[in-house]
Amino acid sequence: MDRPGYSSLELDIIQEIANIGGGNAASSISKLINKPVTMSVPVVEILDYEKIYNDIMAEDMMVNSILVNMTGEIEGKFLFVYSDEVREDLVRMMIPDGIKDVSDEVSVSAMDELVNILVKSFVNAISKMVEKTLITSVPLHLRDMFGAIFSSVYIDTEQYDINVMIIKNEFLYQGDKLESSLYFVPRPGVLQKMFKYLGIGDV
Repeated sequence: MDRPGYSSLELDIIQEIANIGGGNAASSISKLINKPVTMSVPVVEILDYEKIYNDIMAEDMMVNSILVNMTGEIEGKFLFVYSDEVREDLVRMMIPDGIKDVSDEVSVSAMDELVNILVKSFVNAISKMVEKTLITSVPLHLRDMFGAIFSSVYIDTEQYDINVMIIKNEFLYQGDKLESSLYFVPRPGVLQKMFKYLGIGDV
């Protein structure tokens, strides 16, 4: 995999943040719902913008997504993407057993709680590592083609580089793999700033 612009040490740090965030998220979700939940080993990808649609998800695939902004000394956007097929499984994972009729309001609330836990786990991992206060926004629900959503996030973060970095996790629940992913799109220069706080890279 091509990883332009990052040293092996910098990529190791990104991977460690992904590992800590994913582990903490799975633990927090398990405690909340009192059911065992694990997450796959995080995959850190640095891809050409167009390759995202070839390697990860088709541009014209209709998806659900939840967007959360991270602000402070380090800024970017977290995007949780999931299909219609997996939506019911994720909602069922988050609500108590025995509840049969789930309203749209309950479904939205369950997904908000899931994404809040996920994002805050990653944000806390970053915040502790760089010793800076970071803030997250209220989740925003979006439904559109993957290409439309991702390109909007890409442009809104002022990412005009041809390469995009994403951190992807997948849930493992009751023996099933739930196809949902969390992407982090940092603003330009944010990762370099983070490495500077950690005492590596250009100062």
